[in-house]
Amino acid sequence: MDKVSQSYWDSSYSEYKYSIANDQVTTWLNNNLKLTPGSAFEAGCFPGRYLAWLGKHGWNVSGMDLTPRMESDFRTWLTSENIRFTRIARGDVLNYMRTSSDRYDLVCSFGFIEHFENFLEVIALHGSILKPGGTLAITTPHFKGGVQKFLHSSLDRENLARHYLPSMDPNLWRHQLESNGFTIQWCGYFGNFDFWADKQHRNFFQKLVLKGLNIITPFLKWLPDSSLYSPYCGIIATKKSNTIIK
Repeated sequence: MDKVSQSYWDSSYSEYKYSIANDQVTTWLNNNLKLTPGSAFEAGCFPGRYLAWLGKHGWNVSGMDLTPRMESDFRTWLTSENIRFTRIARGDVLNYMRTSSDRYDLVCSFGFIEHFENFLEVIALHGSILKPGGTLAITTPHFKGGVQKFLHSSLDRENLARHYLPSMDPNLWRHQLESNGFTIQWCGYFGNFDFWADKQHRNFFQKLVLKGLNIITPFLKWLPDSSLYSPYCGIIATKKSNTIIK
């Protein structure tokens, strides 16, 4: 079950200005994705910040999302950035992964599986379009940890409700993938302390606390990775040639 309506995404992205990601996720990818670039597919790829980052690092990219701008101007922007792509399509990415005979060297998603209650099935679908020996990379925000959960519950409740917290557990991902014959390259929590909040109505006290958090967050960047407060979960795994996805 998808916890977010498509109309929410369409409205959120209607005026989005395209950009190439440069953040804690791309730092994590740069440090841990030790692969010769080949074909890459991102599930739920819009607005394309990470797909474009992969493209700029030599990958021939593909991606699918239901947002209308996939058809209206996303391909044009990728072309303007000299990013090579094969399949950039508007469509139901879960159905595509379930039925497609296409196979990729890298299959990834960044902030996608946490919107689904059947997230383990969604992870399995990622693996179904991987080539033997291919690599799976998945990240989600980490709102489940004690500090992050408290902050989002107090200051960002509407956004929190759009996420399925049980999905934010990379150890569950590891267990499923290892039971299906994947080799785990990296699994855990990452990113220095950070906190972001979506737009919603807030009272004076909430606004004051949020402003204070924005002020002190840069001074907390020295904190090590932790399941209590790190802002991201991630996993990188390799598919063995004899893997059967369940």
